[in-house]
Amino acid sequence: MIQRILVVSLLLIFSAQAVRADGRGEEDPLLFGFFPIISTVALFKRFAPLRDYLSAELGREVRLETAPDFPTFVRRTADRRYDILVTAPHFALLAADSGLYRIRASLEKDLFGYVVVHEQSPVHTVEELSGKVVATPPAKAIITMSGRRFLLDSVRGIPPHFQPFKSHNAAYEAVLSGQAYGAIVSVNAVNKALAQGKPLRVVSRTPSLPNMATLVATDRDAALGERLQRALVEMGASERGRAVLRQIHFPGYRPASAADYEPVRPFLVEAGLVSERR
Repeated sequence: MIQRILVVSLLLIFSAQAVRADGRGEEDPLLFGFFPIISTVALFKRFAPLRDYLSAELGREVRLETAPDFPTFVRRTADRRYDILVTAPHFALLAADSGLYRIRASLEKDLFGYVVVHEQSPVHTVEELSGKVVATPPAKAIITMSGRRFLLDSVRGIPPHFQPFKSHNAAYEAVLSGQAYGAIVSVNAVNKALAQGKPLRVVSRTPSLPNMATLVATDRDAALGERLQRALVEMGASERGRAVLRQIHFPGYRPASAADYEPVRPFLVEAGLVSERR
């Protein structure tokens, strides 16, 4: 009888240890948070193949989720909502600083933006944007902050007047509609616009930064992070993985850690997300 009670007690202890504070167990579906780079419908359509690939590789159901906007997504990240997280470089560093997440992988290609003008514009260099209106994505987007710093360092005389818009697409549309002389826009948005025949011309590019990061919650088994990193980094080695990369328009992954993202720390300060280190 005593032996039976002991066995039951041990089972209860192990069961309790397998359940996190939010009531979700180690075998429950993994919540995969993806920062809202495009509309919710478009995001789910584009990244469903990545969700399915990770489910197969991890042997666990993975559920994809996003948020209506960046502030909501950052707040949910800070609340430890997600088990797996894909987010912008500066938000990735913020999540790693919190101790709730660990950076495991980054896209192979670095992140940078383009400075674009209308293809018929007389502007051919960034210096000619002195005193002109330059459209940008939202003010706290890393492409905006990096591009703004680049132009302020490059333009002599009167600095450009930066006008933020709701999205990268809206920023270049401001150029096409005559609301702005130039725009700072992500490479992907510009390449897609040019492929669609939009009358834009690239005059410069912003400095390179580490690209979006994939993180895993630190209260998950460390083996999960290792399996996830391996699954992402080795995608290019299999036909199935390469097919998924083509579907989601990603170049592939490389291993990464928080140290790789230190170059973006000044943008956390600029965005008012952290105070400056002394």
